[in-house]
Amino acid sequence: MNAAERLGKRADALMNRTRLLQAAQESFAQAGLDLEVNDIISQVQMGVGTFYRHFGSRENLLRAIVAQTLEDAHAQISQAIEPYGDDPRAALQALVTVQLQVYQRYRPLFATMRDRRLTKLFDAAQREALYALVLDPPRRVIEQGMQAEVFRQDLHRDLAAALIIGSFTSVFDLLGDNYPFEELEQQLFQSLWTMLTK
Repeated sequence: MNAAERLGKRADALMNRTRLLQAAQESFAQAGLDLEVNDIISQVQMGVGTFYRHFGSRENLLRAIVAQTLEDAHAQISQAIEPYGDDPRAALQALVTVQLQVYQRYRPLFATMRDRRLTKLFDAAQREALYALVLDPPRRVIEQGMQAEVFRQDLHRDLAAALIIGSFTSVFDLLGDNYPFEELEQQLFQSLWTMLTK
């Protein structure tokens, strides 16, 4: 097999993995931990062997779904706040906007990911890495604001980051169906700005 053929096989394998993972994310959002591997395999019309070559087990698939979803969300949020490293107010506004958009997009997945049974699939180091991924964007915004002396200096960075993440979840789950997106966005931004600066 020449280099071009090997490259083609690798590209096909990556495409197959991506298709399996996308179908699994959709199934996971609907069925939660009750998702059936055979349904996913059937949906993407691939062989059982292809699934097991990529994931090895149902548990590994669940781990991959969680990791991929959080990595995708992190990438989108990081890209949105990156241009505002010197402007804490604009960075916080961008964080609120994109975080609500991401939560809206992944809402069924995030709801399912809060199932406590999922934590048993990850060891302590893996859980810590996933938590760090979630907390990273708000923590960066907080640190920038503190360095610029715009945000309070007595903030506990991790606790404030966790409060910010929790506020997105609560606001969207409890109020998301009753208020326009733009109103939620502005009110949440104002509340967080007040918390961080007073």
